[in-house]
Amino acid sequence: MKPYLLCQTCGFDDIMKNGTTRRGKQNYKCRDWGRQFVENPQWQPKDKDTCALIERLLLERIPLAGIARVLQLSKSWLQQ
Repeated sequence: MKPYLLCQTCGFDDIMKNGTTRRGKQNYKCRDWGRQFVENPQWQPKDKDTCALIERLLLERIPLAGIARVLQLSKSWLQQ
C-alpha cells in the first residue's frame, strides 16, 4: 500500500519509499523529479521576524551566546 503523500516540488503522488534517515524517519523519493523528502521534517525555516530581530540584536553588539540563549537558537546556526 502506497502512502498518500504528495511531492513537495511537483505535487504528484508518484512517490516511493527510499530508506530511512539517520534519525530513523522514513525517507521518500519522487519518481518524476528524483527529489528526496521526509513527511514531517524536524527542520523548519526561521520566520522573517526572528531574522530581523537577530540582525537588530547583532547591531547592538549583544554577544552570540546571549542571543542564542534568549531566542533558544543554537550558536552554530547563528554563526552561519
